[in-house]
Amino acid sequence: MIYKIIGNLPRNIKRFKGQSKPKTEPLPTKLTFITKSKTFKINPKHTRLHADPIAKKDMASSLARRTEERSHIALTKKVENAFQKTVAKPQKANQFAALVKQKQRALTRAFTLSKKRGHSTLEKSSKKLNIGVKKFGLKDEGGHYNKNYGTFLSSNEAKQLGFPPKEISSEMKAFYAESKPKALTKRYFKTYQKVKEKFYPGKKRSEVKAFWKGKVKTELKQAKIDRAIFRDTTVQKATGDYTVWTKPGFVSKPKPVIRTRYKTIRSPEKTFDVYTKRWK
Repeated sequence: MIYKIIGNLPRNIKRFKGQSKPKTEPLPTKLTFITKSKTFKINPKHTRLHADPIAKKDMASSLARRTEERSHIALTKKVENAFQKTVAKPQKANQFAALVKQKQRALTRAFTLSKKRGHSTLEKSSKKLNIGVKKFGLKDEGGHYNKNYGTFLSSNEAKQLGFPPKEISSEMKAFYAESKPKALTKRYFKTYQKVKEKFYPGKKRSEVKAFWKGKVKTELKQAKIDRAIFRDTTVQKATGDYTVWTKPGFVSKPKPVIRTRYKTIRSPEKTFDVYTKRWK
């Protein structure tokens, strides 16, 4: 079949230019030639590139440590000089206590800034040496370790991805403690006492009293069961000693009393269900 081309072809057709391969920096050689002295010298870039990962991490941490130390010394000296100049002014004579607090805040900010500078140096040097950043300190308590990917997720990342919390916060612990039978028994008993004191005698008063008395009995029964389970499933383990000083009297002096510190270890056989508020 013969196809007819409709219209005129464009006159100026630009030729396609292939993509050029980016130039890569050549690997450093073991020895470098010095033209002035006409001798060979060990190349430090080659030594750093082929060093062990532990040695590379030590190099990166030493650079970060030096940056943090220099920054901290310079900023601390700057704060001290500014404090001395300000105290020497006559109009600041009655503000010494406020100036001391301001100085402490400035020193804290200087310390934080020095740590940030050291960490940024650590990241740059680690990237240059082609190693991972060496982490210092404890890991996030609410984080998760993913076995499939072999990575550690922080508590914020785990929350965004929808993982359940590993460690319950103090606010949630307090929230759950308020809904336990022991706390509910105390709350219902207070309401029962108010009904007895403030309500006028009559049929409605007796009905309200019976209602709150029944709730107190129900929660008290479960609280006793919880106490029995706690005593059966826990062990008090001695972890060490601590010293308590007695209160001084008119004649006697305070004396040290050594007491044992105990830690409660719960058996994993029974757990408390938050939704039903019962032991399983």
